[in-house]
Amino acid sequence: MKKYAFVLALMALIACKQNKNASTEVGKSLNQSTGLDTIRLALDWTPNVLHAGILLAEQAEWFEEEGIYLKWDSPEIDNYTKKPIFRLLEGEVDFAVGPSEHLFAFAADSTGVRAQAVATILQADRSAFVLKADAQVNRPAEIEDAIYLGYHTPLEHEILNGMIRYDGGEAIYQVKQPGRLQVWEAFKQDSGQVAWVFLHWEAAMAKAEGIDLVSFIPNDYGVPYGYSSVIMAPSKMDSAAAERCRRLLKVFARAYAEVAKNPMESLAKIRASQDHENWHDSLFVQAAMEDIHSHFMKGKTWGVMQEAKWQNYANWMREQGLLELSDEQLQQLFTNSYLP
Repeated sequence: MKKYAFVLALMALIACKQNKNASTEVGKSLNQSTGLDTIRLALDWTPNVLHAGILLAEQAEWFEEEGIYLKWDSPEIDNYTKKPIFRLLEGEVDFAVGPSEHLFAFAADSTGVRAQAVATILQADRSAFVLKADAQVNRPAEIEDAIYLGYHTPLEHEILNGMIRYDGGEAIYQVKQPGRLQVWEAFKQDSGQVAWVFLHWEAAMAKAEGIDLVSFIPNDYGVPYGYSSVIMAPSKMDSAAAERCRRLLKVFARAYAEVAKNPMESLAKIRASQDHENWHDSLFVQAAMEDIHSHFMKGKTWGVMQEAKWQNYANWMREQGLLELSDEQLQQLFTNSYLP
């Protein structure tokens, strides 16, 4: 009780501070002309607890300390018409957040490997295929004649198919694509029975709304899934861009370490600085943060990726006939060299 009383008091204090400084956003826009390097970042989803380190660093003005003006946006700007990785490849942004399979599918072309992961936000995948408990499906093999609500994204069907077959079943489900940002609402309204969601977000949302789910994690059913959320950057950066990348990841590492250490205090600061509806329900976002915060860090350094995890995912895709990248190209898809 003392802990949550502290959190509430902290939120009130920050809110009062913000009310006294109504020109915060104007000040940030002016920073672009005061010597800060503008860095453009495309998030992978609407702002949520996955992005806690980014939002905490923004609230604490840690980007400014490193000479950075961070300009981020979410897929809401175009209703997810364009994937963040395409915005990166086309030069609309400097960095993007997305799953590792987007790099496998889109990063390489006839000119070579064009984008790479420079950090992972999570050390463990927090995505799962879910059904409502009243569907009475207890294992992937039992997903038959169901409707899967898809995102029209690479490998989603192959991953689900692989899980079903690994469990001894036959992949004979139907598919609907209601729109990437509409999948969860379609799932709740029973437009389909199966959806691929984040356990720290949609699954936590379901629990808060009294919806019981059964979940199947790819790694538990024969699919060595990669990293669900990585920071992606151009694979070739000049010395100035590489230096900006290092400064950006330095701030991210600092902020995510703070979130992992003090999740509820960090959440209070974030909620006090965000107007997005995702942050309005205090009990829900507390539950979401409780689920995710321990997965930000493993060891002393945030963001570190394991070669074996990339290699195992690539090997599985090769076995399924889904990947044509060489081992040399695979090595170019990720690097830890920019981390602090």
